[in-house]
Amino acid sequence: MNVSEMVENDRLFVAIREIHFVYELVLATVSFSLNGIVVYLALTMKNQTTRNYCRILLMSVLGDILYTAMNLVTMMIVEIRAGKMYFITTGPFIHSAYPYNMLMCALWLTGMYVTIMTIMVQFVYRYNALCKSGLSATRFVFTYCLGMTWCIGQGFAAFLCFEPANEADTRTLQGHPLYSFNTPTFVTGDTENLGPIVHFASSQLSVVVLYVIIIYTGRKIHKVLHSGDLSMSKSTKEAQKKLNKVMALQATYPGVIVGLPVVVATVMAQLKMDAAWTGMYLVTSVSTIPVINAITVLLVIPSFRKRIGVGSKSMGSVLTTNATDLKSETTTVH
Repeated sequence: MNVSEMVENDRLFVAIREIHFVYELVLATVSFSLNGIVVYLALTMKNQTTRNYCRILLMSVLGDILYTAMNLVTMMIVEIRAGKMYFITTGPFIHSAYPYNMLMCALWLTGMYVTIMTIMVQFVYRYNALCKSGLSATRFVFTYCLGMTWCIGQGFAAFLCFEPANEADTRTLQGHPLYSFNTPTFVTGDTENLGPIVHFASSQLSVVVLYVIIIYTGRKIHKVLHSGDLSMSKSTKEAQKKLNKVMALQATYPGVIVGLPVVVATVMAQLKMDAAWTGMYLVTSVSTIPVINAITVLLVIPSFRKRIGVGSKSMGSVLTTNATDLKSETTTVH
């Protein structure tokens, strides 16, 4: 490779780093804006029954906002090199030393886990509302707090399980052309050590358990909605099905974009494989989840869609007013 080719390559990798930085800024702005609209619509919903559902929706939206904030601060990229998982901070704290680089990793992991946990809580709530006798406010708050405790514990376990940057790992990372210049700070999870093995296995198991709960409760909800056991009007049942569609989509996105990659990436690290460019794809994809979730809520839930003026009369004709759009969309929290 001659000098001119090396210069062109350097420019390419510099451009990729700059594009990634701008991409994260733009995506965070869009995410905050769309989720802000969802929060406003949820808080200003006048129908009491619909407001009960909106309380649960807000839990999920706040989780997405939390992840967006954590991702904006850290702009984390995850790379896998020779059995080690590199958590690379490329945001405002790009050159921060320990313990701040470890804190960036812990915050980002916490936010990522929250995106899945809040979906699980929604399904548990809906399952109890439709298939059981309802979920009391105390039990709901306890379930949510239990989930948040797991997210924070799993995220901040990085301080116990991962290692701060050292010279050998820095040289390895600099072997990747994207980090050979202005090398960012990072922490590593080395599968030669017990801590990262336990953390990765725990992440895998947690994702599986969360989605087992989501799938089980989702199937029960679907079965009840398609049975004749519920004393609902046709329009109310249609509203329930719309809500179920939103929840199914919101569960699918993190499963495909977060859950599956987490399992695959940790397995690759355990098998001591290299995946030099997957980190840029993985993290930039995960960053889109809050945006996709907000768009799904705004476009699929009829009352939200009508309030932002999207769709024709025929699309909204199933349910004629906000009061009946999502009537009995959820059982009141006792």
